[in-house]
Amino acid sequence: MGSVNRKAISDEVTHAMHVIREAYPEFEPVFGGHSAYGGHRAPRDHTISFRLRDQWGQYHSNAVWILPQYMASLTIADVRAMVSHANGSRQKKGKKRR
Repeated sequence: MGSVNRKAISDEVTHAMHVIREAYPEFEPVFGGHSAYGGHRAPRDHTISFRLRDQWGQYHSNAVWILPQYMASLTIADVRAMVSHANGSRQKKGKKRR
């Protein structure tokens, strides 16, 4: 069972949803799981993922994977960094790309 994480509790998911909406108010977070995006692409079982979707159903991010134990401590800066990393661009600490 080395590749199985604990499941996220509803308070953790609620917190993560709130922080993601604050970080990207123009998009709706869409949560998925182990096989939500076609196949078994999750790094481990019970890993939670999300993508950002606009009001027309277009996705604006790649899948961002989060381990359940980190969901309760997510910050806006964490979410922005994870989305940036998932989309292939990395920001240096303290500097913003334009």
